[in-house]
Amino acid sequence: MNTNYKKYISLILLFGMLLALAPQMSALPGGISGATVTSGCMCHGAAPTDDIAITVEGIPEEFMADEVYTLTISFSGGPEATGENHGGFNLKSNYGTFTTTDDSTQILENAAIHTESGNNQRSWTIDWTAPNSDKVSADFVLLVNSVDGDGTSAGDEWNEEKFTIMGQNAGSGSVIDIGDPAWLLIVGSVLGIVVAIVVVLYRKEDFGKKELMHWLTTTNHKDVGLLYLWASIIFAVIGLALSVLVRLQLVVPDNDFMTGDLFNQAVTMHGAVMVLFAVSPMSFAFANYMVPLQIGANDMAFPRLNAFSFWTLVLGGLTAASGFFFEGAADVGWTFYSPLTSVDYSPGSGVSLAGAGLVLLILSVSASTINFLVTILRHRVPSMGVWDMPMFTWNMFFTVLLMLAIFPALLSAVLMLVGDRVFDTGFFDPSIDGTTWWLHIFWFFGHPEVYVVLLPGLGMSMEIVPTFVRKHLYGRNTIIYALMVASVLSVLVWAHHMFITGIDPTFRKIESIGTELISVPFALIYLSLIATFYKSKPDFTKLPLAFVMGAVGIFLVGGITGVYLSSVAMDVQLRGTYFLVAHFHYTLGSVAVMTLGGIYYWYPKMFGRLLDDKLGWWHFWLTFLGINLTFIPLFGLWDMPRRIYVYQEAAGWADQQLLATIGSLVVFVAQVIFFWNFVRSMKHGKEAGNNPWDGHTFEWLTTSPPPTHNWNELPVMEASSSE
Repeated sequence: MNTNYKKYISLILLFGMLLALAPQMSALPGGISGATVTSGCMCHGAAPTDDIAITVEGIPEEFMADEVYTLTISFSGGPEATGENHGGFNLKSNYGTFTTTDDSTQILENAAIHTESGNNQRSWTIDWTAPNSDKVSADFVLLVNSVDGDGTSAGDEWNEEKFTIMGQNAGSGSVIDIGDPAWLLIVGSVLGIVVAIVVVLYRKEDFGKKELMHWLTTTNHKDVGLLYLWASIIFAVIGLALSVLVRLQLVVPDNDFMTGDLFNQAVTMHGAVMVLFAVSPMSFAFANYMVPLQIGANDMAFPRLNAFSFWTLVLGGLTAASGFFFEGAADVGWTFYSPLTSVDYSPGSGVSLAGAGLVLLILSVSASTINFLVTILRHRVPSMGVWDMPMFTWNMFFTVLLMLAIFPALLSAVLMLVGDRVFDTGFFDPSIDGTTWWLHIFWFFGHPEVYVVLLPGLGMSMEIVPTFVRKHLYGRNTIIYALMVASVLSVLVWAHHMFITGIDPTFRKIESIGTELISVPFALIYLSLIATFYKSKPDFTKLPLAFVMGAVGIFLVGGITGVYLSSVAMDVQLRGTYFLVAHFHYTLGSVAVMTLGGIYYWYPKMFGRLLDDKLGWWHFWLTFLGINLTFIPLFGLWDMPRRIYVYQEAAGWADQQLLATIGSLVVFVAQVIFFWNFVRSMKHGKEAGNNPWDGHTFEWLTTSPPPTHNWNELPVMEASSSE
């Protein structure tokens, strides 16, 4: 019984093996198919033989996306062909598509193979269309058989050839290559940040496990503000390092310092990190530290939510930037235009990681906006009315209102983008005008985001100028109304970024007029700041005021050039050129300089010591001169498309790019001086006292640094300062 059972099992297994081998024994005139593609051509011999020499002509060193390449396959060796059949082939690739050029070939099971009529030859031609992304490598497997044509497989032979064609940007940024100077700068910057953190902690007295746990778990608004400050400085270093990479690539024509894909990654992450994870968090550093002090509060309304906001921001920034060390960071531009963000054009993880980072950022922002609104509206000292609030607090109030309005739009866009990449939902499918849909949503967020970055810097300036001019801020109430108008208009004029996208002409005119109108409230703010100097004796020897005045000049250039872009006719020419790059950086450059002024102004309150004056003046002049040297030449490049990574000498752009690169290096050196001054002064700076500037707002009424609970006795607003 058991013996018969074993016989039956053996017969079933034998029959299964015969079925498995059947596809490999199929007639070859129809082409090599089935298991032969992966297991070899067993019907012409058990193993491949080197007697058959395979030749493939037309293989490029690197392929360009969507390019068509003609491949000629031939072989020599093997048995001499005496009958009707001479040989055959099977060519398969994991990327791209094959098309036939004549009736000797066919496409079967996504592979190129010979036909019955192509069985009587030993050379074939096939077209291969490269994939629409040049960030991948296409792997090919080629099988050929050589037959004698006697109708049997006896004496026939076969061989196998494998080869890979890399895309032009395949692997760029996916593996760290210290031999690449661009990668050396990236890794060097990361190591420099680590060393700087170690040095700062080493210089701090009594830093140990207890102190570490304190900073990891603290919910005090001043501690969270300092954490924001350090995090934003670190992200700023990353952003500046990426900008230096970009400038080094463009310093001379025909430069091969970076690959095109790594250049795109550097441009994308420079913009995203600087705007979203450096400059904006810097304003939240001061807001966390100063707003509760300025309104007489003991802490933020929701301390734990405040800590959650910070750590979520850090995790989001690290997630977004981590793509450099995996399959390459996002390389589609910081605006993440569709369809470049689709899996077809960006198959790696860079865009997905950036999207995940943005989601975490939005969670952080949402928590912060709620926290600040409740704190400002409900936690002021009883004697302080809304109109009595300091101007920095007013500016932060409008900032968080804007953030509450625009960041949900960005969240919806990112979630739809995730749906397109993961679930193939098609929200931003170009065939249904999804690209324009993305533009509307993104710029509804993106344009007001400029003011989200700008308003805190203006608030710092409105605190610094009256302090060192010794006069009340001119037109204080007018400025507050102007901020209201500007905040509303900022969310209504997003489409001026879309003048050349084919939007409705009437809508385009409305947006053009609105863009020009938004300059009016900012002109009032600008003139009010200048008017504060009237019949005054400003102390220009003070670094905070010097930085503000430098920012005022830079902002003027950014504002005036922005008016040009509100014209549809000029925007058609200037959009997408280096003129726009210069305008944008003059606008945000003024914010950065204002923020630096805020650091010099409030550093004594945070650390109880003054920053070194000599190093501070070096920092100021190098920053001011470097910014202008970097971006003034770029205004002349209104005929050069931005985001191209290489250009020819005949284009005539080399001199301007050289000057811009020198300027960027000057700016970078200036920030190194600042960082050293910042760290050194924490321990060796001159003791500042409680109120070194003779400031008049509440934060100067407590000690420097303030105690944990801020006040031994709550301050009282003695008289209204609304004018």
